[in-house]
Amino acid sequence: MFTDYIKYLPLLSMCGWIAMFASKHKSLFLGDCMGLLYHLALVPVVALLPGSAEIKFAGYLWLFSDAMVDMASINGAGHQNVWTARMCVHLLASIWIAGASFGMTGAACFIGIPLGIGLFLHALLGPRIEQTKQVLFAFVFPGMIAWLLSVAYWLGAFTAILP
Repeated sequence: MFTDYIKYLPLLSMCGWIAMFASKHKSLFLGDCMGLLYHLALVPVVALLPGSAEIKFAGYLWLFSDAMVDMASINGAGHQNVWTARMCVHLLASIWIAGASFGMTGAACFIGIPLGIGLFLHALLGPRIEQTKQVLFAFVFPGMIAWLLSVAYWLGAFTAILP
C-alpha cells in the first residue's frame, strides 16, 4: 500500500530541494529543515531504483549522512564544517545518482549520469574552484530538479496523474 506512493516521493523531495534554496538565505533553520525533507523523502526511493547492493548502500549512506549534516547545521556546527562535510558526502551522492541512472532509461539516464559525474568532480575539485558554491549551484540546482522529475516519471508518477 505505501509502495504505491513511493513514486511520488521524488516530487516531494524536489519541493524540499527548491524550498531549501529559496529559504536558506532568509532562515538557515528553515532551509536546513527543507534539506531534511529533500534528503529523507528519497530514502524509500532508493530501493525502487536500479543498482547493485553497493550502489543502493551509497544512496542510503548519502541520504542519511546529508540529513545528519543538516542536523549539524541546525545545531550550530558552523558554516565551514557543514560545507566540508557536505562536500564529503557528495561522493556518495555521485555514486548513487550515476549508478542508479545507469540502469534507467530515457531522461533519468541522460540527466543522472552527468549529474553524478559533476557532483563527483565538484566534491573532488571544489576547494580549487573560484566561487565554488556558485559553480555547484549553477549545474546542480537545475540538474537535480530535472533528475528528480525524470525519476518520478520513470517510476510512473505522471502516468498515474495524467490519463
